[in-house]
Amino acid sequence: MSHKQFKSDGNIVTPYLLGLARSNPGLTVIKHDRVVFRTASAPNSGNPAKVSLVSGGGSGHEPTHAGFVGEGALDAIAAGAIFASPSTKQIYSAIKAVESPKGTLIIVKNYTGDIIHFGLAAERAKAAGMKVELVAVGDDVSVGKKKGSLVGRRGLGATVLVHKIAGAAASHGLELSEVAKVAQSVVDNSVTIAASLDHCTVPGHKPEAILGENEYEIGMGIHNESGTYKSSPLPSIPELVSQMLPLLLDEDEDRSYVKFGPKDDVVLMVNNMGGMSNLELGYAAEVISEQLIDKYKIVPKRTITGAFITALNGPGFGITLMNASKAGTDILKYFDYPTTASGWNQMYHSAKDWEVLAEGQVPTAPSLKTLRNEKGSGVNADYDTFAKILLAGIEKINEVEPKVTWYDTIAGDGDCGTTLVSGGEALKEAIKNHTLRLEDAALGIEDIAYMVEDSMGGTSGGLYSIYLSALAQGVRDSGDKELTADTFKKASSVALDALYKYTRARPGYRTLIDALQPFVEALKTGKGPRAAAQAAYDGAEKTRKMDALVGRASYVAKEELRKLDSEGGLPDPGAVGLAALLDGFVTAAGY
Repeated sequence: MSHKQFKSDGNIVTPYLLGLARSNPGLTVIKHDRVVFRTASAPNSGNPAKVSLVSGGGSGHEPTHAGFVGEGALDAIAAGAIFASPSTKQIYSAIKAVESPKGTLIIVKNYTGDIIHFGLAAERAKAAGMKVELVAVGDDVSVGKKKGSLVGRRGLGATVLVHKIAGAAASHGLELSEVAKVAQSVVDNSVTIAASLDHCTVPGHKPEAILGENEYEIGMGIHNESGTYKSSPLPSIPELVSQMLPLLLDEDEDRSYVKFGPKDDVVLMVNNMGGMSNLELGYAAEVISEQLIDKYKIVPKRTITGAFITALNGPGFGITLMNASKAGTDILKYFDYPTTASGWNQMYHSAKDWEVLAEGQVPTAPSLKTLRNEKGSGVNADYDTFAKILLAGIEKINEVEPKVTWYDTIAGDGDCGTTLVSGGEALKEAIKNHTLRLEDAALGIEDIAYMVEDSMGGTSGGLYSIYLSALAQGVRDSGDKELTADTFKKASSVALDALYKYTRARPGYRTLIDALQPFVEALKTGKGPRAAAQAAYDGAEKTRKMDALVGRASYVAKEELRKLDSEGGLPDPGAVGLAALLDGFVTAAGY
């Protein structure tokens, strides 16, 4: 795992706040105090008064806190240095910036520094005649009741739910005591557990790998605090989720903070701690949902995923569950209420929109059925001979796959060899099951084109499929009664012309065209299949000295392509694979 990062002088918090305001109209920054507030919430804005919500804490958890300043969420925040509470002066500045006659609710995560500084600011505001209440968020179940009896649970993912739901409650005109009650109810009915592959890296500090290469940790906090336990080897996501969910849902006396039942309205939040890709996080969210439904009979009424409260670049995720049924009758209404806060990265969905997921099933639709051409071409072929030729080409592909994969690892994305093998395996299975109509030359090639596109994917799958589709049409238009080498010669030239309509690649561009074009040209000029196969091989070899002009290899330094092979340069992997395939075909055909 890489811990590399850009150099930093550590002074990045204020520029971040300014950048946030620059991209989110309606925010104002107090630079000296590192405060961000809704311009519309200022006392002199002329807008109707409502309870104002103020939060904040150490930086490094973005988009919390500043990302949740917006209509329907927070009104102001005070940002401390990375992982450090803001000062009482900063917090008081945030309170004053959005002072309201209806009062202010302060939302703070349950960490000692935050509680002290926000608490002192609250008392100073009260002394100045303001109405203020404070709610501390604690939802982490990694700290058992016995161990945390004095300090309570740490504040994690539920902080975001409090920001959103209490903000919506305030927007509905509730009084201070009522908004505080809503916020506290969300806290009391939420639980969170997080897991990570390592601790995060603080900008400007030397990266340190705390966990071993094969270790992971469950119960990690958002300031690099140690978790409940470390373990190895690294689990799969389903395995990891099966270890995390019991900590939230099992009837462990020391950890059972909230009860959940099949009939409860449950909100699921899957939080990216900063270092996971969206692809991985979405996968984790689906695994969590499936296990909640299958193992616990809990169907989440609302599911949100994303980076809500992070630990800088922490390579992990957290699971937060909130029992909305126990939290209050309007909790889901407040959850659904629209907000302009940039950190709430969910599109607005009404309660009716969510109903389609009420039974736990994601709406799906059947795959588009391939509409096969049923009109025969009249160009007959011998099924066994056709199948023998295909299988020989596939065998050649399997032989060169390791070399092709190595070439593509350097020059591309490393999947060229395996992609070709995938196409070959699909065709072998189809031949075995007699699902290819090889007795009709054109229909058989059309079937191969469809199968290649489905099984190979990517650019190469598309190119092969276009060529094969055009080849089938060329065979159909040949007027021949039997598939012969001459039929194939005429159709190949037609197919190459068709392929050129959809790709900029030409001979000399270092692509599979450098093998295909010489093959087609040799056939066209009457040199015969064996000479054509040799021409394809020679064309692939010539790519060793070529500069890549298209495709991923065009981004690789020329020197890298030329120095990494003992034969004087790296050939194009697609050209090598195609040359091998054509050689297999020609040999099996008896040439």
